[in-house]
Amino acid sequence: MKKLLGISSPKILMMCGLGLLMTLGAFWHYQSNQSQLDRVNVLNQGVSTCFNRISQTFTALMIKDIQSPYLNRGFMGLSDECLSETIKGINPFKQNIGKGFETLNKLISDVHWFHESVVRTHSPMVAGQNLDAPLNPLSAKFSQMENLKINLVDEIDVTNARLREVQASDEVLMGLGLLMFVLSISLLSLKEFNRIQLQSEIEKKALNLLKTGQANVGAMVDQIIERGLLTQGLPISAQIFKDYHGDLLERMASRSAHHEDKNESNAVEEEVFAANVPENFSGPKTTFKEVLVSIQNINPKDLIQVSDVRDVVLAVGFEGFEQMLNAAINKLASRRNDGKPIIISNQIHSDRSVINLFLAGNTFTASELDFSQNNQSISADSMDMNMMILREMAKETNTAWYIENKTDRSGMITGMAIRFTVNRVLRDAKSNKNLVSVVKGKKKDLAREMMN
Repeated sequence: MKKLLGISSPKILMMCGLGLLMTLGAFWHYQSNQSQLDRVNVLNQGVSTCFNRISQTFTALMIKDIQSPYLNRGFMGLSDECLSETIKGINPFKQNIGKGFETLNKLISDVHWFHESVVRTHSPMVAGQNLDAPLNPLSAKFSQMENLKINLVDEIDVTNARLREVQASDEVLMGLGLLMFVLSISLLSLKEFNRIQLQSEIEKKALNLLKTGQANVGAMVDQIIERGLLTQGLPISAQIFKDYHGDLLERMASRSAHHEDKNESNAVEEEVFAANVPENFSGPKTTFKEVLVSIQNINPKDLIQVSDVRDVVLAVGFEGFEQMLNAAINKLASRRNDGKPIIISNQIHSDRSVINLFLAGNTFTASELDFSQNNQSISADSMDMNMMILREMAKETNTAWYIENKTDRSGMITGMAIRFTVNRVLRDAKSNKNLVSVVKGKKKDLAREMMN
């Protein structure tokens, strides 16, 4: 079902149009053949009627019923006219019946000769002469005409059978086209229903943000709008918005920090003489490289690739963070099927460090993405052990985690990524005592010096 829903709407519309075109084209062809079939049936009936009149004339002559109306010149003239009208009716589609047209022409010629012969034989009989004249030539000619009539009817039957075969093919084509059309309409309806359901879900999440007062949280708003654009089939627009909104949030944060530094600098004296060194962090802590070395030792060498990693002291216990990082690597490794390594990198900020894990050419499922966002509608039983460990260890270590499918500028998915955001521990003072160092300068310069 997911593969069917993954078919793009333009392709479905194209299939729908093709099905409708097939149905209409086959129906038109069927009706055209039906018209020809009706004409052939009329031709068959006309030939049978005309030949019955000729048979009546021949029978009357054979029994020498010289007073029979069937031997009148007028009756025989109407028989000739009957065949002439029949051949006029066959002219528009004479190519469709093949040799039948030639057979009918020969039959008309023979019938005309037959009637002329009957007149020459019948006239003396009316006058009481030649009553015992031999009728063998007329009998032989009638046999020839009867054979022509039988051949003509056979050829008409062959044409009928051929037209009915073509109509049967048209019926099959109409059925296939109609089935394709109905399936396409059904698939479009199903996609629309699924889209409406996703829209409703997104609107509910947006309403929850409004009710909880989190509508101004940039990351959450970013995620909702991005998902809404993807639901509308606009992956490129979603990526552009994501990049733009991310840059906008960074600018706003930078501007806000700069504004605060400026206000604080103006609020104090231009020269200060002392700055307190932060107290030593007393909670659990570990270094990132210490955990990374441990992870590399317990995994194959070709599984992990380290890129742009800087060491930093993290405000988290070694064992808990190692277990969480190992679960993340195992989760990515379970989707690894082409030998590509898991790339690990990190960025260091003033109060936190962001650790990134990336595996190219693979993706998270929709249920896994929802599970990572604490979606209550996703059962934990449906997730694998690594996802459950990630969630539990993130809670225990107070670590923010986020998973996503990375996309490029054109909207194509490039791979799957897991990101951890961990609080960092500022550098300890050079001595174990809470010393006060005396430095002369502006507060902004002092803060920068303390960060270094």
